[in-house]
Amino acid sequence: MDAVERRAELRVRPPGDALAAFALWPAASPAPARLSVAALGRPAATRREGCRLTLLDASSIGLGVELAAPQTALDALDAAPAWLVYLTLRECRPEAEGPLLSLFYHAVVARLQPAPGVLAAGLRLTRQGRGCPFDKAIDFFDVSRFGSPDLAAWLDALARTAARPAPAAGPGLHLDRLLEEPALSADAPIVPKDAPL
Repeated sequence: MDAVERRAELRVRPPGDALAAFALWPAASPAPARLSVAALGRPAATRREGCRLTLLDASSIGLGVELAAPQTALDALDAAPAWLVYLTLRECRPEAEGPLLSLFYHAVVARLQPAPGVLAAGLRLTRQGRGCPFDKAIDFFDVSRFGSPDLAAWLDALARTAARPAPAAGPGLHLDRLLEEPALSADAPIVPKDAPL
């Protein structure tokens, strides 16, 4: 396995607040080369409609997700061989242009685990979509072999942030830990009001 393949296999569990927005559509396989917004249509599941998507793990070549949604949305996605996945992630790269990273993928369903009200899925990313500058359409390019470069860079930054050691606490007072101070904790001795200072 070369360095590029090892990077593609880096799996990270994003924090719970990493996902700002999402939308999912059932899709055919293989992916189209181009898809107009009109042909895309309404998504089967979005946060706006009360659905909840949890990123269980992510790599540049795949996603592990759990979707809590109405049964009609779960049935539509359960029956599809692939999904179109739109993710808006909170940016963690210092050189990023803005606070959010929006990604669009065609992903083949590798595994499904349905349960009442929930659908867990393993998705293999095959194509990444980019907005067409001249038309209301999404142009796709292949990411099946080496993974998504945008997602890989985001995951690298996330992994570096998680691996960074916490700064050592100094002898002074840090306000984030004020209530953990021994003098303020429940184990501190109770001093009577009339005690001399």
